[in-house]
Amino acid sequence: MDLHNLNLSAMLNCLEVEQHHSINAAARSRDVSQPALSRSIQTLERELGVPLFERSSNGVSPTPYGETLLHHARVVQSELQRCLIDIQERKQTGRMSLRVGTTPSVVTWLIMPTVLATYKEQEQTNIGLVEAHPDELMSRLLRGSIDLAILPPPEEDIHEDVMGIPLAESAVGVVVGSQHPLAHKSMVDVQELERHLWLLPAEATSWIRRFHRQLHSIGLEQPQRVLMSNSFQALRQMLLDYEGMAILPLEYVSADIRAGVMKQLPLRHTLANTPYWAYVKRGRAMSSASIAFRDRLLAFAQQNGKAPPGN
Repeated sequence: MDLHNLNLSAMLNCLEVEQHHSINAAARSRDVSQPALSRSIQTLERELGVPLFERSSNGVSPTPYGETLLHHARVVQSELQRCLIDIQERKQTGRMSLRVGTTPSVVTWLIMPTVLATYKEQEQTNIGLVEAHPDELMSRLLRGSIDLAILPPPEEDIHEDVMGIPLAESAVGVVVGSQHPLAHKSMVDVQELERHLWLLPAEATSWIRRFHRQLHSIGLEQPQRVLMSNSFQALRQMLLDYEGMAILPLEYVSADIRAGVMKQLPLRHTLANTPYWAYVKRGRAMSSASIAFRDRLLAFAQQNGKAPPGN
C-alpha cells in the first residue's frame, strides 16, 4: 500500500472510536456525522485489507490489526500535537523552549557545558533548568512540567509512563575538606570512617537509598554521627567548614579537589560509578529542541570519556 493513500483523518477517527467504544460517540466527539465517520474507517480497512474494529455486547473494540494501527496512530497524533505546539511557540516568540530537570550533582560538569553549546549552535532556544532530587524530577516529568530529566536511574522500577537512555557516568568517592584529620593519610580504613561526622541526604528518597547502598559496599552500615541536608550546595559548604565527610560524584567536586580545598579519601574499596540517564515521558513526542539537547549531552559525555560502557 502506498503511504500517500493513508488517510490521517481516518486514523484519528480510529483513536476516537477506541476511546469511546462507540461509533456514535466518536462521531459526536469529532463533530462529524456517524455515517461519515463509519465510511472513513471502512475506506481505511479496504486500503489496509484487514478489519480494524469488531462489535460486541460491550461496544466497539479493536481487532489485533486495529491494535497495531492504534499504537502507531497514537505516536503520529503525539508528534503532530508537538509540531503544532512548536510552531505556535515559534510564531509567538520566535524561539523554541526546553525545560530540563536535573540533580545538582550533574549540573556543573555535564548540563552547563551542553547548555552553552546549545546557545552557540542553536540560538533560538530558551532553556529552563530545574534542580531537584530524583523523586521530585520524576514527578515533574510525569506531570509534564519538564520535558527532559537527567538523573541517576531509580533504585526501584521506574514508572511505566517513563522511558530513558544512558547518558554518562561519574566516579564516586568519599570526600572531605582539606582540613579534615584524614585528609593527608595515604590509606583510610573503614573503622576510621565510623568515628567521624557524615553528611547525608535528609529525606527517605532514592538518593538516600543509593547512599546507604554505597556505604554498605565499603563495609560501613550506619555512621554514628550524622548531619543531614538535601542541598548539595549545603553539603559542599559543610565539607569546607566542618570536619565532615560525604559520598559524592567526583565530577561535582573536581574543581575543589584541583584547588586543594577538598580531597578524595584513599580507600581499600572502590565505589561504583554513578550513572546518569535521560528520561522522557512515554507517548509524548520529543520536541526538536529536546532531541538536539539529548544528543549534545551524549556527544559531550563521549568526547570527555564520561559515556557509560557500550555507548
